[in-house]
This record gives sequence, structure tokens and C-alpha cells, in this order.
Amino acid sequence: MKTIYQVMLLLAAVPLVLGMVSAMLERSWISTPILATTAGILAGPAVAGWIQPQDWPHLHTILKEAARITIAVSVLGIAIRTPPESWRRAARPTALLLTLGMAGMWAMSSLVAWGGLGAGAATALLIGAILTPTDPVVATSIVTGPFAEGILPDRLRSTLSLESGANDGLGYLFVMLPLTVILERHDLDAARVALILFKEVLGAALLGLAAGWLVAQTLKISDRHKLAEQHSFHGLTIALSLVALALARVVGVDDILAAFSAGAGFCFFANRREDFEEQSVQETISKLLTVPIFTLFGLAIPWGGWAGIGWPLLVLVGGILLLRRPPVVAALSPMLGAGLRRRDLMFAGWFAPIGVAAMFYSLDAAEKTGDMIYWHVASAMVAASILIHGVTAAPAVRRYRSASGGPGRSGGDS
Repeated sequence: MKTIYQVMLLLAAVPLVLGMVSAMLERSWISTPILATTAGILAGPAVAGWIQPQDWPHLHTILKEAARITIAVSVLGIAIRTPPESWRRAARPTALLLTLGMAGMWAMSSLVAWGGLGAGAATALLIGAILTPTDPVVATSIVTGPFAEGILPDRLRSTLSLESGANDGLGYLFVMLPLTVILERHDLDAARVALILFKEVLGAALLGLAAGWLVAQTLKISDRHKLAEQHSFHGLTIALSLVALALARVVGVDDILAAFSAGAGFCFFANRREDFEEQSVQETISKLLTVPIFTLFGLAIPWGGWAGIGWPLLVLVGGILLLRRPPVVAALSPMLGAGLRRRDLMFAGWFAPIGVAAMFYSLDAAEKTGDMIYWHVASAMVAASILIHGVTAAPAVRRYRSASGGPGRSGGDS
């Protein structure tokens, strides 16, 4: 029982302390995920030993489910917060990044895993799929807040946000293909691929859209008949994400994509979007969830697993950071459109962090296959990504401002 309150104290104290210096952190090279992870490391067995998560009977299940909920709330918040006009403006680059972009990142990540670790084809493809999605939790910490919003234009912020929100759900498709091969020990047939694509992925999108539409219509009726004096949009966002998540799990479809689609359905059919923008729903929820999940991650880092892989893990980390995203965006840059300029593409090519989605998919794969290599590799990539992308975020935003010749306009095309 004491351990529960130790963890509760840690997960409450860290965001409390970081919240007091949040304005300074936005301009600092030390990001919130870095500090939250560091707090977990310091409290955990590697340093102080105050909390011993390796003694918990279901550590990986706890972290996996915490990651699942964090992603669901984050992607739904992104979908709700993005205005419909920004959806339309960013539709072309987002669609390309979610199709050709994800396929390219999957291929590059898989090649690095195959070459760096000497993994078999199916294992390399599964590692590549786990590392393909860009993380909405870390990405949101980079592109939101007064500092980033005052410099980065809406065309870039919306593209990165919508891509990171949608590709976490679509990552399910890429993960399930090699995972099915590994679990069933034979090549995929057309029927199995169709089941994954049409039932589990497309079904999730339709289920989420229907849930978002239904909540939007119910809210309109409530407003029309004055059934509630005011609405808590933070509470509504969390509740809708959990409803979509639970519905998807009951039906047996992709729960993360269902949550994102529910946010999209609500966004396009609700009347009171300005209330969401005024209350900074996504930014607040992101800050609320980012610190606990990365503090837990710091506690759960598998130091022994990293040591067991050895130097090939360093090769993998370096290769993924350099080859997973930048060459893919460079290849797609002539087609992306939406007014994205060279400096936008350079920023988008670098800032595709690996974070909570990789935690979730790797722990799920490890649980189903019984092979912890997926968690060991993904956790190393998460740690490297939040460090490298976190340290370079604020300087890159400042450099973007310099390249644009002055302050950006959050809603314009400067």
C-alpha cells in the first residue's frame, strides 16, 4: 500500500513543480518530457531506489494501459482543437504523410532494424511499424503554447498535429500485419488483410465519427433546451475519448483511431468550437497527461535490456533518428503543397518524435509474442527521441523565426 502513495506523490509533485516554471520551459532547451522522465529515473531503481517498479506484478500492463489512455485523450484533443478550416488547408500534406509518408517511414525503420540488429524480416518489420507513428503527446508539446504559436504558422502546426493524431491510430494497421505473421507463423492471406483493413481500421474510423457526431448533436439539443448552464470542455474531451476507447475495445476495432475519429466527428458537427479554442483544451490536457506518463516511463526504463542488446542498439537509435523521417519528407516535399515552404518542410522533416505510441505498441507486441526485444528497442528510441527532439525544439523554433525574417503569425502564412 505504501508504494501506491509513493507513486501518487511522485506523479502529483512532478507536474506541480513543472507547472510553476512552465513559461520558462517553453523557451528552454530542456523540455517537459525530459524533466518528467528524469524525475522517474531519479526516483526509480537506477538512482535513489525510492520506488521499485520491477517488484510490481503488472508493471508493463500498467504502463501499456496508461499509454493507451494518454494517446486516446491526446489524439481526440488534437482533432477537436483543430478548426475545420485548418483541416481543409492541411488535408493534402496530411493525407500524403499518412499514406506514402508512413509507408516510407515503416520501410526505413524496418531496414535500420534489420541491418542494425540483424533481426529477421518479420521482427524487423514489426519494430519498424512500432517506431513509425509520430507521437501526439510529444509533438503537441513542441507546436503548442504561446512561444511556438507566436512563431510557427498554422499551416505547419496543423499539419504536424493532425498527422501525429491520425497516424497513431493508423499505426495499428502497420503493426498488425507483421504481428499477425509472427503469431500465426504463416504468410498473410487476402482475407486476413481485408479483415484488419476494413473491420478493424475502417470500422474504427466509422465508429469514432458516429460517436463524435452523436455527442455533438446531443450537445446541440442540450444548448437549445438550456438543459445545462455550462459545459466543462476539458471533462467532455476526456469523457468522449474514454467512451470511444471503450466502445472500440468492446467492438474489437482500433481504439486509438476511434478516439481520433470521434474528435473529428465532434469538431465538424459541434456548434461551440470557439469555446474549445478559448479554453485551450488540447494544451491543458496535454500538460496534464505528458508529465505522468513520462514519469512512469522513467521508472520503467529497462536498463538491463538495453545493456543486453549492447552497441547494436546505439546503431539502431542513430540510424532511426537520421533515416526514419528526414529522407521521406524530402522525397515527398514536391507533392505536399498547402503552402508549406522550405523551412516548414525542414522543420516537419526533423520533428517527428517517437514517444507514447511506441511505448504502447511495443508493450502490446511484447505481451502477445512473449519477446521483450520490442519493448527494449522502443524504450531506447523513446528516450533518445525525447532527449534529442526535446533539446532541439526551442532552438529550432527560434531558427525558424530567424529564417522567416521575424515573428510568425499563428494563423497566417508567414
